[in-house]
Amino acid sequence: MLFRAPLRAPLRAPIGDPIVSGLPLSRALRLVPALLLLVATGRASANPYNVSEVPKLIKEREARKLHDAGVHSTDDILRRAPDADQRKQLAKQTGLGGARIEQLARCADLLRLQNIGPEFVILLDAAGVKSVPNLATLSPPALTKKLAALNRQRHIANPSPSEAQVRDWVTQATKLPAALAAR
Repeated sequence: MLFRAPLRAPLRAPIGDPIVSGLPLSRALRLVPALLLLVATGRASANPYNVSEVPKLIKEREARKLHDAGVHSTDDILRRAPDADQRKQLAKQTGLGGARIEQLARCADLLRLQNIGPEFVILLDAAGVKSVPNLATLSPPALTKKLAALNRQRHIANPSPSEAQVRDWVTQATKLPAALAAR
């Protein structure tokens, strides 16, 4: 046996792991089949975050309500709120407003892109980008200019995304399947 944990202390996942932070290892291992299914279906997130680890996106009070409802990651938001009816149900379970759940679902959708973080997702959301399929239809040069202007006003990301980054996001968006049902 390579590793032996003390019998009294539960074996825990490494601190900082965005999906399983603080979970007992046995519970974290139960997530493996679900994660494999997500990867196989193409709905896995490139940047899954624990809802309590993105304070700029999800306030502490909201994270507690989401955790109480069994929503622990941004991938969980996508799984639990892919359409309007399920978003409404999640809003009732959490006590968060329907519009807020809608916004969180849109942000979780955008976090599926590689090389994007919460600040850029917040900036895209503020610019009116509603989903990955919506992003796929946008012009990278025009969107880059819009994001830069918006960022100068609101100081959301530092620095603003480059045109190469935006072009990469748009390219990825053309290849990702839709995760949210249209309204």
